[in-house]
Formats: sequence, C-alpha cells, structure tokens
Amino acid sequence: MLRLLEKFSLSQLTAAVEYALDIDVIDAASIRTIAEHRADEPVKLFPLDGRPQLAHVRVETTDVSSYQALLDNQPSSNPPPLEEVTR
Repeated sequence: MLRLLEKFSLSQLTAAVEYALDIDVIDAASIRTIAEHRADEPVKLFPLDGRPQLAHVRVETTDVSSYQALLDNQPSSNPPPLEEVTR
C-alpha cells in the first residue's frame, strides 16, 4: 500500500481508500485501480481543423433500445461445455 504513495498524493490515496472501504474493498490492487481511475483526465475533443474531408461526415445517433435484443436472446444459465480445439 505504501508503494502507491510513489505515484499518488496522500490525499488521492486517502480518498481512494475511503471509497474502497465504503464499497467493502480492501485489497491494494483495487485501491490502486480506484486511484488511477480518479486520476484519469477526460479525453479531449479531436480537432477536425485541417481535415476538410471529414466536414461532411455525419454519424447517426445510436438507438440504444436496439441493445434490448441482446438481452432478450440471452442463453440459458447453463451453457453447453466448450469443445476442445484440435489442431
């Protein structure tokens, strides 16, 4: 746990540990993941300046209701065993 102080400040690590305890997580790897996630910066917008070929590209909005089909067609809770791959 102390090695995490090499990468994160005490306040960052304290906040990560407090959050981890709130969600009943006690291992160092999970606390490191929490601290890393909180330290991530949002991705900046991709500038299209100098790319006139992209000015006419239009991307349709995703219809998330179509994902319901994936949930409706879920396999049973006991999938058949995987067959061994032979070479």
